[in-house]
Amino acid sequence: MLAVAPDRLAAIPAAPGAYLLVDGRGRVLYVGRAGVLRSRVRSYWSASLDRPGLRGMVRRVRRILIAPAASEHEAALLERVLLERLDPPFNRTQGIEVLVALRVSTAPPQIAAVVELERNAPHFGPYLGWAPTLAAASALARMFPLHLCRPGSELGSLALDLARRKGVSIADASRLARSVVDVLDARPDAVDGIVIALERDRDRAADLRLFEQAAEVQRQLVGIRWITQAQRLMHLAPSGDGWVCDEERIAAVLGAVS
Repeated sequence: MLAVAPDRLAAIPAAPGAYLLVDGRGRVLYVGRAGVLRSRVRSYWSASLDRPGLRGMVRRVRRILIAPAASEHEAALLERVLLERLDPPFNRTQGIEVLVALRVSTAPPQIAAVVELERNAPHFGPYLGWAPTLAAASALARMFPLHLCRPGSELGSLALDLARRKGVSIADASRLARSVVDVLDARPDAVDGIVIALERDRDRAADLRLFEQAAEVQRQLVGIRWITQAQRLMHLAPSGDGWVCDEERIAAVLGAVS
């Protein structure tokens, strides 16, 4: 944790993390997150700040608490937890971003984005936000078509034709599932491989003037980059049906407020 006065903003690191704006009485006025903390926090003291309500808040700030994070995704998770615990008066968030898991299985063969967790099911996450996680699931299915690894009798004519063109069958389910898990475990070679493949598909679509397809692949690429960012704040509970937060880390942030 780092505590900075408003006239010492240069001391804020140019790194990911969450920040808390605190008044003279030790009350948290606002909680935010950023990929580059120094630039984001400095923007509150910029002449270009265009939210009148925030200008009044900024005049009350006496301390900025900085909670570093391993990535922008971890910063977002940290912000989510702090918003739930503190409910700052100047945050205008409508609801809290949802925690999403990716479920990978071979029986039935699928890659699914889910919110409700099932005991004993293979879940990965948590990932913050439904849209980027669903986009990442689409990217994984695009590159590793686990869902096509079914008996021909279970596939429609279009899916059966796609499976043939991609050269996959029920015998490939375990291999494809392992490849998906390698990406979700953020193995550098696996992540690099899917990123390069998606960039190739995006650029090929753009060259063919298939701009909607290129935009969809770009959305999937953003999703993969989001879910493979490092985060150590939350993990799957031993029971397998919920998420566990690093309470010592949260307590350190909350303790620095008082």
